[in-house]
Order: sequence, then C-alpha cells, then structure tokens
Amino acid sequence: MGEAWSIEAIRAAMPAVRESVYLNTGTYGPLPSIVLEAMRATAEREWAAGRITLENYERIAELKHAARREVAALLRCRPDQIALTRHTTDGINLAVMGRNWQAGDELVTTDMEHPGAQGPIFNVARRYGVIVRTARLGTGAGDSVHAVARCIGPRTRMVVLSHLTWNTGALLPIAEITELAHRVGALVVVDGAQSAGSIPVDVIALGVDVYAIPGQKWLCGPEGTGAVYVSDDALDQLQLTIVGYASLVQGAVEPIGGYLLPKPTAERFEVGGMHMPAIAGQVAALRWLREELGYEWIFGRIAQLGQTARRRLEEVPGVTVLTPPDRMAGLLTFTVDGCDPQQLVQALARRNVIVRWITHPYAIRLSTGFYNDESDLDRFIEALLDARRELASAQETVR
Repeated sequence: MGEAWSIEAIRAAMPAVRESVYLNTGTYGPLPSIVLEAMRATAEREWAAGRITLENYERIAELKHAARREVAALLRCRPDQIALTRHTTDGINLAVMGRNWQAGDELVTTDMEHPGAQGPIFNVARRYGVIVRTARLGTGAGDSVHAVARCIGPRTRMVVLSHLTWNTGALLPIAEITELAHRVGALVVVDGAQSAGSIPVDVIALGVDVYAIPGQKWLCGPEGTGAVYVSDDALDQLQLTIVGYASLVQGAVEPIGGYLLPKPTAERFEVGGMHMPAIAGQVAALRWLREELGYEWIFGRIAQLGQTARRRLEEVPGVTVLTPPDRMAGLLTFTVDGCDPQQLVQALARRNVIVRWITHPYAIRLSTGFYNDESDLDRFIEALLDARRELASAQETVR
C-alpha cells in the first residue's frame, strides 16, 4: 500500500464505510471519492461541450482502451482479450449462448451457481435440448474436482462454474477442473463476480476460456460496468449472439454481398454505445486500486479480515460458519441458532450494520473489504449479540 494510504485515509476516501458497518461488498462495493469525481467530470464535459466533438470521440476510445488495459492487468492477460460489459451476467450469456448447440450436447455446472449463470444455462437447455449435468458440491468443502469430474463426459461441450461461490464463499479449484474439461474439448466459463478484486486471478495460469467479472462489487466501481476475458481458443469457437456497430471492423464491407467482418479481438462482443461517465468511474477505481493501494495488499487484507471475522463468529455460541475454512477469502456465510436469517439481517440494519441474507443455503452472508478495520468487526459482533437478544425476546412475547 502506498505511504499516503493508511486505513484511515482509505476510509476517508470512501464515505459510505464510515456511515455504517459496511460488510456487503459482495453485493456492492463502496465508491471511492475519485470515482465520483471522474464520473462527474466526464458528465459535465459531455454536458458543456457536447458528445459529438472529435475530441470527445477520441476521449471515448481512449477511456475504453484504458478500461480494457486495467482489467487485463487485474486478470493477467492481454487487453485485446478483454471486452467491456455491463455486468457479470453479460459475459456468462455471451459465452453460453455463443456455442452452436445441438440437441443432446451436455453442459456441466454446479449447485452453487448464481442465477446470473443459471439463467443462460437453462435458456440453452430449453431452446436447444442441451442436457445439464449438475455437480453437487454442498458448501464447497468436499472434493469438488471429483464431483465435477463425475459429470464430465464425451458429450460435454461447456463447463460453467464460479471461482469464488456467491453463497458460501468457497474457493473452487478452477485450474484442476479446467484441465479435466479440456481433455474432452469443452470450454470452461467462469463466474468471477466474487473473485475479481478479492483474490489473485491469473486467467492464463488457470487455463480458462471465458472469465466474466463485474465492476461494482470488490472493484468498487459504478453499477453497469463489467468485463469479460475471452481466450484465443474461445474467440475462434464462440459465435456472436448480439451484434452491433462496435462489434464490427469499420469499413470492412465486401463490394458484393455487403458482408460485415467482426473485430479480430474480444471487442467483437461489445455491441454499441456505453455510458461514458460509468466507464470513466470504472477506470478511476481500477487505477486507484492498482496504483495507489496495490492488489497484493488488497488481497492480503481481505483474506486477513475474513479469517478474523471467522474467528470472532466461531466464538459466539450458536453460530455455525458454513464457509470452508481452508477455501475462503473475505466472503463468509453463517447461521445463528434460533434466528431467521432475513429477520436477523433486518435487525442488524437497524443497528447500522449492513450484511445480507441468502436463500440457498438460507443464511447470513458478510463480506470483509480492504477498507474495513477491526472496529467494524467489534461493532458487528456487538450488534449481532444485541439483535439475537431482540429476536429471542420477540419470540418469547409471541409465545
């Protein structure tokens, strides 16, 4: 971390984390002030000078190039392997819908996937007669490689799964699963919604074909931003489902037939205009994380706070932590005996502690960000104990 950025300075640059005990980065990360400034400056420039000037067109192109470069630095790949999207689900859709599916083809996934991945999967199942095989992973604590391997066969054409699961926060062995999938010629599509910005990611070392990420969670960027990595092999195999001006090589029109050529890079998956203030905010957030704080420090601090939160929770009688201890980062899922998760989350919110509840499993989920400190965890535990007493008292009154 840069010398100018103590924890106090980071928290001062992210006002939302001082307004509440902010433990829900897995849904939305807090916005740094520099993101607001970048978005405001871009919007004001467009308002004052217009969006049709030559200078603005050049600025748009450079902003998009900058966003791809920053994502490539995060995922350790080439910028031309990155396409900008609106969210993780965009990237999952372009991959899953990009296969030329035939009835009887098989797609392997797990029982821990977010609806943003489940939706595209079952869309191709209904539309094309694709057979979906689901590996049962439970909380992610068992032999995930073996569970997925049992589902992979000669007709498997794609494997879709998370790197860090959204429900229990389990880290899945992506490299090992990718190796198995590639043996039968299947593409591996990864949901990186909870991993991008919370753990180190090297898509080349992992060997994956598609890796989709959001900008608004652990990367603390604006809503409506995201990106997707597409490997060279996947670029040759995936077809375009939605095509627009931005997908095509400008001027590449044959004299006969008017055949338009898609761009030779991952940019072919970008369709049309983007909200440039959001892209400016995305670039600002990524640069701040990389240049000012440093990803190595960020990942280490998230993991450290995650382990601390786990220890504190395990000290509370009646709390069961569902996240596997040896496969976790900063996302923790737990239950409290005798407490309904939704009611407990609401009771914590009344005490200005922000976590969330999830349905599968029905539990409470917290996310420790690099901006959190030990006092946040102290206040969380204190609020948890108080909220539990409140709910217990209410239940006694009802009886």
